Amino acid sequence: MKKLSIRSFAIGLTIGIVGTAIAATRAGSSIFNDVPVGSYYDSAVGEMYSLGIITGFGDGTFRPNDGLTRGQAAVLMQRLRNDVLGIEVASSSSSVRSSSSRVQSSPSSSRTTSSSSFSTTAVNKNGKFRFTTNAYRLEEDDGTANVSVVRTGGKDGIVSVDYKLVAGTATAEEDYQVQEDTLVFQDGETSKTFSVTVKDDSDDEGDETFTMELSEPTGGAEIIEPQVSTFTIVDNEGASSSSTAAASGGPEEGTFQFTALAFSASEKQENVTIRIERVGGSKGAVSVKYSMSNGTARSGEHYTKTSGTLNYADGETEKSFTLGIDDNNNIEGNKTVNLLLNSPTGGAVLHEENKSSQLTIVDDEIGSFGSGSFRFSENEYSVLESEKYIDITIVRQGGAQGNASVQYKTTDGSARKGADYYEAEGTMTFKDGESSKLFRVTVIKDEDSDAGESVNLNLSNPTGADLTSPNFATLMIF
Repeated sequence: MKKLSIRSFAIGLTIGIVGTAIAATRAGSSIFNDVPVGSYYDSAVGEMYSLGIITGFGDGTFRPNDGLTRGQAAVLMQRLRNDVLGIEVASSSSSVRSSSSRVQSSPSSSRTTSSSSFSTTAVNKNGKFRFTTNAYRLEEDDGTANVSVVRTGGKDGIVSVDYKLVAGTATAEEDYQVQEDTLVFQDGETSKTFSVTVKDDSDDEGDETFTMELSEPTGGAEIIEPQVSTFTIVDNEGASSSSTAAASGGPEEGTFQFTALAFSASEKQENVTIRIERVGGSKGAVSVKYSMSNGTARSGEHYTKTSGTLNYADGETEKSFTLGIDDNNNIEGNKTVNLLLNSPTGGAVLHEENKSSQLTIVDDEIGSFGSGSFRFSENEYSVLESEKYIDITIVRQGGAQGNASVQYKTTDGSARKGADYYEAEGTMTFKDGESSKLFRVTVIKDEDSDAGESVNLNLSNPTGADLTSPNFATLMIF
């Protein structure tokens, strides 16, 4: 049986569904250990996994370089069709929804672990309503948030659906504004939004929740999952100032570091700006040298290699240099360039971890390059109390055009702020080209023999870019 490469199939499949919007979720590298972070197929693998279209192998691998049989390709395309058109596949042996039965079988293997047999499928030309996500979070002093309801699988005729807010631990009118209404979709319309207003107070009462529910579809439309979405109001009382990492114990002349852990640019760009900051002090005139070397990119073919010296006057804290990018028409995937700082003068020093960085040149023959989406680099992090702190990485994937920012915050899980860790809260700003940054969570060593306590990590309120999964993560303290 003839086999196709994963890469060839992915390109053909993408061409086949041009014009169909599939929302980004989590990265494939956060699911499968053999999917390289930042690879040109990283986000595609994550999206297809979240939709239940692919699942990989039982040993936790995806095997991106394996062949694909025609039979496996047919299963993939059927699953994708069902998701795009909103077709729910009925099972004769269980009442499990189609999304569950899809996840049970793997297109990466010739076997299927699902015992369900397919019977009838139903396309609803009038569409099926659902929330775009089953969870929202908002700081109580941020006022309002927009909530989206989409109509998938069909868009014929005028249809409507009701929504309402239902109290949970949050109290109606005291913590949020009561609201219920009807969303009317005109013929051809597929998306509507409504605003939710939360109320700020001075009570230290912890995070509170209410739910948003869809009901009463009309015009022949239906409702599918998620029909209910949980809204968390994040309490802002008792919050301390941000405990992000800052250079400490360094000289008053300053410490040099790249402004980001990683940079990215489209190969269409003629050049990209790389910034170096001087933190922890700015006394006197100092300088630092920069250089670069081939990663998977080759100088003279993918970029123009350069080096030089950046001179900082007394009080100056940021300088930059420009790196030239060479475009081509080859489909060869993303390429990397290694960046390095060295030889500081005037009493300044190099940051031990951030004296190096990496530029990813995104292949424009493979995918688009826009403003990107923010996410955590992992779903779960862990730290020992004896390590005193952990740096949490925020990734801006899918593009880094323009300036963008996102808010981050820690909240209690089973761990308690002030007793097990110090709260971290702030806004992370990404300048044009910056694709990865970090903030620090400081943990507290105590005498208790803890089996492991959790801290919730949250990203919210992006500007200039979107959010994608995982935008919630867990930190385990041992």
